[in-house]
Amino acid sequence: MTKVRQRASLPVDAVKLALERERQKREDIKPIELLKVALSAYLAFTFNEDDANATAAKTPLESTDNAALRRGTQAAVDRLLFNANYWRAAYESRVFDACTQPENAQLCLQALSVWTAHTLKLNTLSPNEAVATFERFCPPFALNRRRGSHDRDRAGKGPLPDFKRAISQIAASGSEPEASLEALRALLDTMEAEAVGYEGLGTESSLTALFDILPAWCLQNRIELVSGAWWDDCAVMSAIIDALHARFVELGFGEAVCQYFLESCYEALDAYHRDLSSEPCPWSEFSVPELIAVIREERERQPSFETDGYSSNLPTWLISKEQLIWNIWVCAPYGPASARPLLVDSPDLLASQGYAGKTDVITELAQTSFLRYTTDRIASQTDQEYASFASLPPDLRDSSIAYISSIHSKLETLGYEVLPAGSCYPERCVAAFTASEVECLAILEHRRWLRERQKAGWCYGTAKDVERRRSPYMVPWEELPDRAKEWNRSAVRSIPSLLASVNLAVVK
Repeated sequence: MTKVRQRASLPVDAVKLALERERQKREDIKPIELLKVALSAYLAFTFNEDDANATAAKTPLESTDNAALRRGTQAAVDRLLFNANYWRAAYESRVFDACTQPENAQLCLQALSVWTAHTLKLNTLSPNEAVATFERFCPPFALNRRRGSHDRDRAGKGPLPDFKRAISQIAASGSEPEASLEALRALLDTMEAEAVGYEGLGTESSLTALFDILPAWCLQNRIELVSGAWWDDCAVMSAIIDALHARFVELGFGEAVCQYFLESCYEALDAYHRDLSSEPCPWSEFSVPELIAVIREERERQPSFETDGYSSNLPTWLISKEQLIWNIWVCAPYGPASARPLLVDSPDLLASQGYAGKTDVITELAQTSFLRYTTDRIASQTDQEYASFASLPPDLRDSSIAYISSIHSKLETLGYEVLPAGSCYPERCVAAFTASEVECLAILEHRRWLRERQKAGWCYGTAKDVERRRSPYMVPWEELPDRAKEWNRSAVRSIPSLLASVNLAVVK
């Protein structure tokens, strides 16, 4: 009896079926291969659907590489994931627009698509080899170096010299008018300028450079890597995210890192689909170097762009789309720890030195801290004067709030900062301080408290007297009783968990 192969009725079904079949065939599949299989299935499904519904209209002009990608050919998806034929993807439509003869456009695109005849063989690469291949092609500055220097007219190997030779060949054949040749030469000049920009970034690591380049590509929206319709299909993206997360777990990545990856992806996906707009992007005609400059300027102006997004100068969907693409495309070869921060509403709490606002959250932290302080006094068999935070005199409530507001400045002394939980990579978060850090923070806190109490009119007394503002703890740290020192140590030890209670984190 012949086994009937299950057919999909929706793109997401095609993706899920392809992933399931691949996992049944192989146990050692790499995360980036899962991504390739998913995109191949998606593209093949949409191509077949379009083909079935197509009219007798003429097939649009396209390169052989783009045609293979549109059909979901896995070798073409390999090239997409490694960005191997970036120049073809970014300039294909403009090359067709420049030429009057389709065969001349194909000649130019063949020159730009230098990797079409070379299979990257993703399935044969080890994880380290996959990362090395990724860095070789994307961003496209490593390949640029093979083309020779600009001073020598770029006589080396590679897409741009090949494109230049193709233009010369077309000019010699006389098959294009001078206007078309000028348009092709102008495109070459534009590519050269873009290559200079990429090569300037080549002094940085690939991921550091890509961090600036990716949003520029998203704004220009020319290459299939960022313009692919799959990013707009929430069900397909969910299937890919879940498959990658499950594979990362199987490969033994830490539970917290895998969960962070999952939450980062879904946060970006939700935000992108919430802000998705059909309006044309006003930045699409800008060059990539111009866009990179805009992105860098915007990030300097908006230091919290990762969590709060860019200003109104840029589309609201940009930060979520670049994070979504990064979290899937980059994490597939590099692992879940490379996920970008969560998009969250970050409260401006403890974010600047001297913040003294009495917001509900700060009051909540002061109340939580007071409960911990009460527990410590009971543990040390010391009488507890006040049953609750609400029963504290206004002066002491203000002192509790002042302690919370001082946390940022004390942490800054040790090189730490306070950020919304999930707004940075997990390995930067601090769950506990070292013994020496606890001692340092405890001393700093006592000194702060001493200055604050002195300013409020308190002074030393053998017994605590709130009405007369006397306290036996109004002494330097060295003279402080051991149990009082321990109260300070306990308070600063609890800072990470205290902040975590309101979704904040201590970060390196």
